[in-house]
Amino acid sequence: MRIIICDDDPNQRDHIRICMEVSATRHEFVEFELGGDAVDYLESNSADLMLLDMGLPDIDGIEVLRQIRKHTEIPVIVVSGNKVTESVAKALLIGADDYITKPFEAIELIARVRAVTRRTEGRKVEHTTFTTKGMLLDFGRKQATVNDAKIDLNLTEWDVLKTLLLDPGVVVGYSKLKTDAWGSDDVSDAAVHMAIRRLRQKLERDSENTDKESLIRSHRGIGYSISAN
Repeated sequence: MRIIICDDDPNQRDHIRICMEVSATRHEFVEFELGGDAVDYLESNSADLMLLDMGLPDIDGIEVLRQIRKHTEIPVIVVSGNKVTESVAKALLIGADDYITKPFEAIELIARVRAVTRRTEGRKVEHTTFTTKGMLLDFGRKQATVNDAKIDLNLTEWDVLKTLLLDPGVVVGYSKLKTDAWGSDDVSDAAVHMAIRRLRQKLERDSENTDKESLIRSHRGIGYSISAN
């Protein structure tokens, strides 16, 4: 498993590497101090996971995430020095898969890595296509269009949609969403809410729609459902 560590602090890179070496899985590490170098690397190379620090000296983690999401769906775990900050929330909004806050122990990092990467293994798409109100979702090709305009969705967003579309109109609980889309119910509630928010912004043409009229509907304290119409 090839893991990119993008952090300008060599001690933090060492800590991440030591934490991951505790697990039984063999890893190959590619390390960068600068966000721009990580972006350049991913334009012509592949990896299985990226651990991305928010505070980089050249471009911040948000810009790194924006740039890599143009051409790769590599799972990204944001590494933050604080609790849920505005930058972490923004990172989740534009495509990060989860986050972890410093300081952290090996057991926590390994659990989050396994939860994020598990969802990329052995995927089966139950629904090939889904169409409604000018929208086309092609799960086989991972292509989405709204009014003939292409919409870019990351892998987590595809998995959330797949879970909701297993039974349109039926409420899917938070725990099932986490397990099916992220591979573990240990995923933070913030990650789920941000994924739903991203999907609404990308798929719904009228940003002034109320939640009741939304394609993806909230059921407070229970979960989400997707419109059957």
